[in-house]
Amino acid sequence: MAEPEVKTESVGTVVVAGAANLAIAVAKLVAGLISGSAAMLSEAAHSLADTTTEVLLYLALRSSWRTAPR
Repeated sequence: MAEPEVKTESVGTVVVAGAANLAIAVAKLVAGLISGSAAMLSEAAHSLADTTTEVLLYLALRSSWRTAPR
């Protein structure tokens, strides 16, 4: 009975983390473009990579819900 709740909680966590990482990436990108800082642009790329990881994690969670072939 607790299993669907855990899955829902996991997906919620991944979605929130992905949204937060995307917002951070955009903020760092804007700051990097305004300041001309290569380090900040690098940080933006890193945050975008973190967002990509969250997307892959979300897809893996969705894939794990499918029933195994018999």
